[in-house]
Amino acid sequence: MRTNTGIEGLDAMLNGGLPRGRIILISGSTGTGKTTLSMQFIYNGIKQFNEPGVYMTFEQDKEKIKADMSNFGMDLDGLGDKFRLVGGPIATVYKYKRKTKAGVEDIISEITEIVKEIGAKRVVLDPINLFLMLFDNEDERRVALATLSENLTSLGCTTLLICEVKEQTMDISRYGFEEFVVDGVIALYSIKQGQSFLQGITVRKMRGVKHHREIRPYEITDQGIVIYPTQPWLPEDEE
Repeated sequence: MRTNTGIEGLDAMLNGGLPRGRIILISGSTGTGKTTLSMQFIYNGIKQFNEPGVYMTFEQDKEKIKADMSNFGMDLDGLGDKFRLVGGPIATVYKYKRKTKAGVEDIISEITEIVKEIGAKRVVLDPINLFLMLFDNEDERRVALATLSENLTSLGCTTLLICEVKEQTMDISRYGFEEFVVDGVIALYSIKQGQSFLQGITVRKMRGVKHHREIRPYEITDQGIVIYPTQPWLPEDEE
């Protein structure tokens, strides 16, 4: 079974969409369009496929996200009861954790309750780096990510975990273990060439799905992310 992202070029690279009910890492540096792509996944899910979605942010103010997405033609307020935008800047969430002495299970329980409330089939956590910062050591982070993944999978959700990586690298995770917990990795690259940046997207891994492996070019347009699945990313003599 597949979950169509509604982003035609990406669905083409995946030969029909993401594997349903799996956890996918969306990896890239600042400005590569990770939030835009992930919100398109939620927005298209509701508008095109009648699948409720939850977008949980640990970084941006919710009203700012709504304003930013409106620039891409996405009216988040117009999605009604099938959409939840929750969270806020990490400082607020971290303060809540310390004040209430909430543990891994408590925080994950809050997320799963929201998912159950609207019967969400699509979930985004943005970014997973900051979610993992809520925990004090690597062992807690591994347990948190594994437990969260298991819970969301058991609820039948197709989940995107946004991961911020260092600039000008081919890294796909921040802590070095995220890619081993998830079922798939989609990486967005932005490489400086002369006075501009070349943006490319690739499916680094996707369990159970035959997919394209090349890096393909994409643009961030006024309609959101547009991917060109048959075009080369770099001129042949620069690949």
